[in-house]
Formats: sequence, C-alpha cells, structure tokens
Amino acid sequence: MNIKDIEICEGLPKVVVSISGTSLCDIQKEIAQVHDNIDALDIVEIRSDAFDNMSRSEHLQLVNEVCRELSGLPIIYTYRTSHEGGSGSKSYAEYKDLLMDVITKCDIDIVDIEFVTGGKVLSDIVDCAGENGKTVLLSHHNFKETPRLEEMQKMLYNMHSAGGEILKLAFRPNDADDVVNMLKIVKIGKEAIGNKVIGISMGELGKMTRLAGGDFGSCLTYGYITDNSAPGQVHASKIKDALKAYEI
Repeated sequence: MNIKDIEICEGLPKVVVSISGTSLCDIQKEIAQVHDNIDALDIVEIRSDAFDNMSRSEHLQLVNEVCRELSGLPIIYTYRTSHEGGSGSKSYAEYKDLLMDVITKCDIDIVDIEFVTGGKVLSDIVDCAGENGKTVLLSHHNFKETPRLEEMQKMLYNMHSAGGEILKLAFRPNDADDVVNMLKIVKIGKEAIGNKVIGISMGELGKMTRLAGGDFGSCLTYGYITDNSAPGQVHASKIKDALKAYEI
C-alpha cells in the first residue's frame, strides 16, 4: 500500500469530484473549476465513459493530460458502463482491453473496476493493476433496489476476496430501512476489513449516506463541482463543511 492509499483509508471520508466532459474544451473548464475549489475536494475521478466518441489513443492522451494538470491530487479512473448507470457502451472484451491499457499507459492512482461487469476477466484486470502499482476499487451499482443486508455483506466479502482494496456499493433505496441498512453495511465492512468501504444510497432519500461520518463513515464520498454525475450528489463544498462540523 502506497502513501496515497494510507491517506485515503484514514480519518474522515475523502471527497471525490468527477470530471466528465465530452471534449477537451469542456474538460479544461472542469479542471479550472477543480483548481478554483481545491479546498473542497481531495480526489478527482475521471469519468471516461464520456469519451466513447474518441479513438483509443485520444482517450489515453486525454486521461494523461488530466493527470498532468492535476498532478497534486490522487486520480480515480472510471469507465462506467450502461449496465451500472453510466453511458459506456463497450463490450466486455473492449472494457477489459481499455482498462488494461489505461492501467499500463496512464498515470492514474486508482482504477474503478465494475465487479459484475468484470466477470471472468476481473482477475486479469486486478492482476494488471497490482503489477503496475494501481489501487483497485471494486464497485457495484444497482439503480432499482437495495439488496438485503446479508446479500450486501456477502458481496463485500466476495469483492474483498477478488482483490478489491477499496470496495464501493451504490444502491437505490426504496424506503428509510434501505438507507439504514446501507449505513449498517458500511459499519460491518469497516469492522471486518478496515476503513476502505464506500456505501452510498442514491437519490434524495439516501443523501445522508454521502455526509455521514464517524462510525458510519465511508472512506470516500462523491460530490460535484460543476454538474452532479449521480442522483443525490451534493456540492463538494457542502460535504466538506459537513465533515468539518462533524470533526469539531
């Protein structure tokens, strides 16, 4: 585990903001916003499913450009597929090839790998990340429902066993009990495998899971600077203020 991993897994949740422009011009504006709001965030996520109209070389070049412009911040690389709420349309084979290209050719710190989408090729991507010094964030999203507590616990265990160093669950709650169960599973995961679990209940109903700290705190929480990229996201500055208030 490198120093960035240690920083991410200690203390209050770190605030992640996403860059998701579809052109170099849009992304440069987002980078400027990151610099203007630097005190409101800790980590930047590149949502590269917005780059689907680019060639592979253009895609990789743009990722490295963002990494250079934001060299003082940890960078998460995410290609969110349509299976899990993103706009990415690549096949399973294309998904594997893209992630392995990014891992070996780009200066990212953390790679978000979809646990279900990865399927049979998941271990190849995880191994590639380990060989190239990238931290593995395994994620699973469900925009229809929140599984039972026992199912979420089993999923965390399987993700951890598959090589996940940071584990992210993001589900849609249908009632307040679903939100409470998400907070419970973060606490259970934290106690079982350490402070490297992210638990998000999406939408307005689950907004508190993005702000909760202490015993129920995820290691990362996702906010926005310009445009929210997920239902229920809160502006990064408001999240920071809430976390600072909790710390006091």
